Amino acid sequence: MKYRVLIAGQEGMVGNSIYKFLKKKKFKIIECKRKNLDFTDQKSVDKWFKKKKPDLVINAAGKVGGILDNKLFQSDYLYINSMIGLNIIHASNKYGVKKLINLGSACIYPKNTQQPIKESSLLSSSLEETNEGYALAKILSLKYSQYLRKKLKKQFVSLMPANLYGIGDNFDLRSSHVLPALVKKFTLAKIRKLSSVEVWGSGKVKREFLNVEDLSSAIHFIIKKNIKNDFINVGGGEHYSIKELSYILKKIIGFKGKIIFNRRYPDGVKKRKLNSNIMKKLGWKPKVKLKEGLIEYCDYYKRNIMPNE
Repeated sequence: MKYRVLIAGQEGMVGNSIYKFLKKKKFKIIECKRKNLDFTDQKSVDKWFKKKKPDLVINAAGKVGGILDNKLFQSDYLYINSMIGLNIIHASNKYGVKKLINLGSACIYPKNTQQPIKESSLLSSSLEETNEGYALAKILSLKYSQYLRKKLKKQFVSLMPANLYGIGDNFDLRSSHVLPALVKKFTLAKIRKLSSVEVWGSGKVKREFLNVEDLSSAIHFIIKKNIKNDFINVGGGEHYSIKELSYILKKIIGFKGKIIFNRRYPDGVKKRKLNSNIMKKLGWKPKVKLKEGLIEYCDYYKRNIMPNE
């Protein structure tokens, strides 16, 4: 079937990657820019769906940011992401969308849970405090999608990716995630011949990373399948501490100075690695190895982002 596709958030890192991936696969994508539709406005979303009638909806829209931004603006992360998710899922159900792929985050899982994290860990204990607002919003959308799926037999599925990075990422140090922040700091430190680079936190926490192109590949894979699961983890498979990542990036970029870990900044969850066995059993696995992806990522920042900052 040739779907008419809405990619909500198609100008962001994730949405744009999906947009380009599906364009290459000859999908008919409905153009929907930020200026055209505010997904937090229920009436506008309802009106848009009624007029455009998409068959397939991919929710990649939302407010995203790093650990400090999440901590400082919990209410914004909760409200904006809740409204976006609920409005998109509600309109998808109301106007007969045949398939919905709702994107969440690995941060929906409890602060202390068995590793690698299985889907069954959801709501088994309390969340990490620093990004609780964002996590609650993503859980809300996941559960709404799940309830509709069970009640009405909808092909609504949510994907929970590991920490994402790639082309189109946010490199603003005030709101960025850990990888773009580190790439920017090391690159600028090398250019400015600084003696050291400050990394927030202890450096001991461990994270799993997924290239955004692999996520787009996973979404395309899910589109073609009749999925029986309500939500599925999508991991990159490789697990590194922030300290290890810092030294990897230092070497890639060629910075010769010291790395100073500032413990006054929060660490967040000590360890987060996803159990992606469901995706593996379905027949999908990531292709981009982290170190290879980081070489391209660093080059992307230096060539495409830094000259315009």
